[in-house]
Amino acid sequence: MRLGNSLLTLAAGLSTVFASSPGELSAPTLFRRNGTEDLQAFKGAVLLKNGEQTSCEVALMYSTFGFVSAACLDFTDDTAKTVNMSTSYEVMISGGLTSSYGRFRASRVTPNPNYDPASYANNIAILQFDSNGDDFVNYIASWRADWANMYFVRRSLSSAAGGAWNQPALTTYNSNLDMADCAKANTLFMYNQNDLICNQLTTTSIMNATCSIPYASMYGVIDPNAAIAAIYSHSAVYGQGNFCNGNKIYNYYIVMQNYVHWAMSVIGKKAPVFHTRIAEYTENMDANYSMTIPGNKNVESVLVYGGDLYHLNTTMTGDEESEEMGGLSTGAIIGILLGLLAL
Repeated sequence: MRLGNSLLTLAAGLSTVFASSPGELSAPTLFRRNGTEDLQAFKGAVLLKNGEQTSCEVALMYSTFGFVSAACLDFTDDTAKTVNMSTSYEVMISGGLTSSYGRFRASRVTPNPNYDPASYANNIAILQFDSNGDDFVNYIASWRADWANMYFVRRSLSSAAGGAWNQPALTTYNSNLDMADCAKANTLFMYNQNDLICNQLTTTSIMNATCSIPYASMYGVIDPNAAIAAIYSHSAVYGQGNFCNGNKIYNYYIVMQNYVHWAMSVIGKKAPVFHTRIAEYTENMDANYSMTIPGNKNVESVLVYGGDLYHLNTTMTGDEESEEMGGLSTGAIIGILLGLLAL
């Protein structure tokens, strides 16, 4: 699938907004979409650790700041409060399709203070990195009700050392998936369905052609525009296996809109967001926003993976969750779902 680009002219009725905060900001650039062939207009980025590419995409806000999954970071303890800065973090930015914009060292890494590594709640962090002096802005689609469709994208490098990019993998998706099935597979999703997007989409791993892994980012489509809206968080995999065994898999993406004001408190400037200009839109002003963290974090016979999928990392196994953490049975989950519906 070929991707192309063109400059955005904002559609009538679309409100381009910077979330409220003091400070100056130069005029930003957006890009108009024209079907799926315009995503090359968006600069994309992947996280490098100690010089090696990861499966983790960086959702750029500015030329020096971006969101990344907190599970992609290394921590000095199990509470995931202190980032291990002996790891070298870099951000490789593409110029669109296969062109390279540059490689930049991360000077500051800030995980969300409410990140819970056991459940993947609030699985988001901010990277601050160097720039080449060419400032740019990437918008965040800030209201989920706007999205008429979703683009799921995975960017990857053919050579991290050389800065050479593969063609991005992209699919257009408008979900008809049963959300009850997503909730049965993952208790975090059960309690936080407005904060996460669930699907079963995968694309071939660049590390192993016999394995398929989730996409890395999601763009919300607001006709005729598109902007990045979510990044990959974690997956729930049924059975004793991973992404290479043909198991039933549910993938979860964290929606960034509720973390905009937290991001502003970290980066010290306005956040670039946009949405349609209608009365129903409400902005989450809570800089300490948190998902509901479930008490029972595991599901019987389900493995949960997150972080860098090129070097697979699991937080639990079927045996571990049953014996040590009291994993929920399918019957218990159905009972909880019925209780939530009755509220």
